[in-house]
Parts: sequence; C-alpha cells; structure tokens
Amino acid sequence: MNTSSFGFWAMLAFWASAIGGIVIGISWAKTRGRKPVDTALQIKSLQSRLESGEITPEEYEKKLDAVRAGSHN
Repeated sequence: MNTSSFGFWAMLAFWASAIGGIVIGISWAKTRGRKPVDTALQIKSLQSRLESGEITPEEYEKKLDAVRAGSHN
C-alpha cells in the first residue's frame, strides 16, 4: 500500500467514525428523553404535599417508590 492510498483510507475511516459517532450520539439523546427532570418535579410535588399535610408519610413513601420505579422504564 503506498502512502497516498493509506491517506485516503485513513481519511475515510476518520469521517466514517465521526459521522457514526454523531448519529449514535443523537440517537442516544433521543432515547433519554426528559425523564430525570419529570421525576424530580414529581418528587418535589410529593414533598410539598407531605409538608402541607395533604398526604401521610406512608402515602408519601408509597408514591415515591412508584415514581422511582416508573423512572427506570
């Protein structure tokens, strides 16, 4: 293999990996969604309800477990 042929293949490998990395990154970002933010807001809401007396500590724990279990889907 001469040097000009090596340069062509090296350039091709570089661009293929760069474009592949971008595609994989975008697809990964789409699958993550916004669940961590939604979960945090739900937990904050539960804390507020507990502090205001709307729900009992037992209800809080039960609902908190449900929120956390739903965030791992």
